[in-house]
Amino acid sequence: MATLLSVRDLVVRFRTREGTVHAVNDVSFDLEEGETLGLVGESGCGKSVTNLAIMRLLPKPAGHIEGGSVLFDGEDLVTMEESEVRTLRGRDLAMIFQDPMTSLNPVLTIEEQLVETIRAHRKVDRGQARRRAVELLTRVGIPRAEERLADYPHQFSGGMRQRVMIAMALALEPKLLIADEPTTALDVTIQAQVLELLRALTDEMGTSLILITHDLGVVAGMTQRVNVMYSGFIVETGTTVQLFAEPHHPYTVGLLHSIPRLDAEEATPLIPIEGTPPDQLREPLGCPFAPRCAWRVERCWTVNPPLTPIDGSPARSARLSGADATHRVACHNQPTREEAEAGRPLRPGFVAAPPPGAIAAQLPEPDADAVAAFAGDDR
Repeated sequence: MATLLSVRDLVVRFRTREGTVHAVNDVSFDLEEGETLGLVGESGCGKSVTNLAIMRLLPKPAGHIEGGSVLFDGEDLVTMEESEVRTLRGRDLAMIFQDPMTSLNPVLTIEEQLVETIRAHRKVDRGQARRRAVELLTRVGIPRAEERLADYPHQFSGGMRQRVMIAMALALEPKLLIADEPTTALDVTIQAQVLELLRALTDEMGTSLILITHDLGVVAGMTQRVNVMYSGFIVETGTTVQLFAEPHHPYTVGLLHSIPRLDAEEATPLIPIEGTPPDQLREPLGCPFAPRCAWRVERCWTVNPPLTPIDGSPARSARLSGADATHRVACHNQPTREEAEAGRPLRPGFVAAPPPGAIAAQLPEPDADAVAAFAGDDR
């Protein structure tokens, strides 16, 4: 398969009154035609900002792309004129946002918004565009589609609004669709319907999909490959099967142990990740996950590890996309398979390296309950 999207060394910064936010740091990945990629991590780790940068929709004047390239179909979106990017959006690039109520215009009918989207990129008359709008609403499962065109967004339920957003995003059959937490605030039944709809429509059209979520269950069922992000960095990447079967970064291990398992023979307690995400107003020094990591060694505090293949082969030979993508991790002291299954270090006598004095003074006090839970204390 051909590479559709190639992101290289992407750097995004936000200039604020409090200082510079280091939102995205040297992120690189590829996406093939028809491939589905999951982007996971806690809130604030840079998932949405990465994709807003790809779409050239960073909030202005604060947000800036300060380095790297985003090649889409061989053209660099970073250096492209705004008018050219605007032509691509909707036609070849589309995005589904978290909250459809704030994405849809509350004072325009669904017909006006869908017809406008279609006519902005295709030379069709209003009647043709309206027939296409009816077809789209029918395909996304909205009953009495022709009648509902006259309704306003507030007259639809949350799940129906999300279906309208999917219809608008896929109206022109884009090559790439970015879905940013598309099931946020929906109940479980509607979530499953929306995800199945996304899967069916993207498969049918051959559309590449980037799915942003914090729900690892969604990632397991929807994606072929996963990038795990933390503090603006990709800390682990590989096929979905690789990542779930053999996680190699302590953060990935922590995420997997923070969700309930239905396939376990016995009920196992959830293991929370100690501490809180770092303050991204500070430029990263060392591994950003070090303050929360039970596997940290001394150099984790001062040297940020590169993203390298787990088999030790040269990083330049790593394959970044597809079914045979190289499993890569950014970690100085990777958990063993047994430690990953247990969710904690098992090596006799191993103690996580304390921070150097200058770094220790900047760190917040750890949460005592989280530390006790992680250590297996039953109090």
